Amino acid sequence: MEPALTAKVCWVMPTYGPIFSPVYSSHLLAIAYASRTMEVGEIAGVGATDRMYTHSAENFLVRGFLSEPSWTHLFMTESDMLLPKATLPKLLALDKPIAAGLYFLRGGNGQPCLYYKTLTPADNPYPHAPVTAFPTERPFLLQPGGGGCPGLGCVLIRREVFEAIEFPWFDLKESNYGSDMYFYTKVRQAKIEVWIDPTVRCDQIDYTIASFADYEKRLKEQPEYPSTGVVVGGLA
Repeated sequence: MEPALTAKVCWVMPTYGPIFSPVYSSHLLAIAYASRTMEVGEIAGVGATDRMYTHSAENFLVRGFLSEPSWTHLFMTESDMLLPKATLPKLLALDKPIAAGLYFLRGGNGQPCLYYKTLTPADNPYPHAPVTAFPTERPFLLQPGGGGCPGLGCVLIRREVFEAIEFPWFDLKESNYGSDMYFYTKVRQAKIEVWIDPTVRCDQIDYTIASFADYEKRLKEQPEYPSTGVVVGGLA
């Protein structure tokens, strides 16, 4: 029998708008499953705001997390994520500063929410190129030297990550970039590694569901697709 995983996790969800009932159900299942294999501190709360100020809710929730010294990890999800039941134990087992699951952008076009920091002028730290090919059955480092952006929909972050970078952890400096790009830019500057477990396959729900099946469909219909973006993780 495998030993129980030990951690104290604070689970947060910055959100705006309604939470779909399938999302709520999948989160409850993931919590119940995690409680059998590890210690979950509690659900610290839902930071409700409007879309333009989601970063304010994110900062608020991180402050709450850091106020409790016993919490070792912050697990951040978004209100449109359908989580696999084993999400938390799998991400914790990676034992990395930042460990994220895999999800796909809305629209059903098979584009993963994975971005690779590109070379840009020093005064423009944001541009990232989309990742189009990656290992699908084993964990991989998103970007050598730290950084890369897997979004904030399903990510487990060690306490020391927030202690290593200055407040604000999240912000919207430019209208064309989300608070996730801002956060992961700071992560890259601090040379903190971001790892992905592609077996933690989340569905993103809206009027339709975006999933790993869309990625597989795109590979069949567009054989050239992987070569149109960044390849990460050593596919061989």
